[in-house]
Amino acid sequence: MNGQGVSIATRHLESMIRMSEANARMHLRQYVTEDDVNMAIRVLLDSFISTQKFGVQRTLRESFKRYITYKKDYNSLLLVLLKELVKNALKFEEIITGSNSGLSSIEVKIEELQTKANEYDLADLRPFFSSTDFAKAHFELDHGLGVIKFPRRLVTW
Repeated sequence: MNGQGVSIATRHLESMIRMSEANARMHLRQYVTEDDVNMAIRVLLDSFISTQKFGVQRTLRESFKRYITYKKDYNSLLLVLLKELVKNALKFEEIITGSNSGLSSIEVKIEELQTKANEYDLADLRPFFSSTDFAKAHFELDHGLGVIKFPRRLVTW
């Protein structure tokens, strides 16, 4: 983007209006609410951003995260953020020691995940920690150390 704006055309506005109306009809309403409009904005942005180059996608996702995360499954979002932190921890370990193969588990500080979650206005992580998504992904919570552990042998991403 770098200071260049993305022009919005009349057809984009018309599409958002139609999607808002369709969302209202799916909920059996004769009128459009703010939720319907926000959902239409999310769908339009998701579609637009997915067509961009990776570098531009990251910038756009950061700029429009308020709309992109609208009515999304927060456990899935937190799981993606946590996996990103695990990847970063692996990269950091590899840079520092030259290898990450000696690790039995990767540890991420709970406060790091909380900081990332706060960027998306997610304050309470307790429901996520007790969710089946968290357990199925093989993460372990260690309150004593204040870390989330992930077995190194399971890293496939």
